[in-house]
Amino acid sequence: MPLMNFQTFNREIQAVKNIYRQDNAWVGRYIPPSWDRDLAMTMYIRAAYRLYRATGQNQLRLVLLGGTEIRKARNLIMNFGITAANGIQERETAMLADAAQAEREEVNDADLPVNTRLPTRNVVPVCGLGSILSEDRWTPLLNDALIVGGATANHEFVITLEPYERGLWRECEATLGKELRELEQQFAQFGNVPAGFVRNTPEFKKLCWKKFISWNLRMFWDTRQNIPRVLARELIGLSIFGYKPVFGDRQLAFRRPLGARDPVFSDYVRGLRNLRFHVPGARARIMENLSEFLFDERDAFGFRADQPQIHGMPHVGNPIQAYV
Repeated sequence: MPLMNFQTFNREIQAVKNIYRQDNAWVGRYIPPSWDRDLAMTMYIRAAYRLYRATGQNQLRLVLLGGTEIRKARNLIMNFGITAANGIQERETAMLADAAQAEREEVNDADLPVNTRLPTRNVVPVCGLGSILSEDRWTPLLNDALIVGGATANHEFVITLEPYERGLWRECEATLGKELRELEQQFAQFGNVPAGFVRNTPEFKKLCWKKFISWNLRMFWDTRQNIPRVLARELIGLSIFGYKPVFGDRQLAFRRPLGARDPVFSDYVRGLRNLRFHVPGARARIMENLSEFLFDERDAFGFRADQPQIHGMPHVGNPIQAYV
């Protein structure tokens, strides 16, 4: 599906702008100017379109997802760049981006022969079409533009772990001795299995990710404010647009199969509304949806207090099957 021009993009948002306003009323309270005013909403739509285009045109065809710390990781910024279609959100990220840009321009190494040096004008900019989201004046609409733009271009999305999460992931892996032995017995039915082979299979990595998420539920839910995190919103969008998880070593990727339905904003926001994403009491349903998307199980992970609610509620399946 080709990227939309601004006229088509604007029509899509105009059709659902009141849902954005109703389900995200805090934008008017905490981020001036209020998008309840049509002139301000136009400004937010134009900002979202700039990010949508930048994401869709990313030549790495990759979008990194994760916590706020990935915007402060020097190596990630250096290797993958940041979007910054509307300016950089954090001062620290801006400083790291400047340093990364200078380092990229040092490709003209003095040790190289003069005729092999790359001119500065050919250095790929750190800011503009990168894989890490850092956008000034962030709104849910802006974030949704990242997901819709990446899905339209069939980009891969990858969850990148923060430093403390990488250590936690290894701890989870170390606790799965019993599960590892059971998998080794299953694989042994097909002949001799090389040492360490099973530990590197997608089946074992899936078990590691299930344990990791169950130990790290705050990656999806902010318990202090009792609201879902942006990563939860992003993964629900990927599920709506047909993406499938691919489990790896400390890496969880999402790829969109051929033939998946075209991504549109109306499916996204109505799917979120169907889950009551904007309501704090919807935690059980949101976590159930994420659990089923990742592991094909309603309760692979979740808060203990929500378990009776999950097992007692009707199974609605994909959230875009029934709009309310």
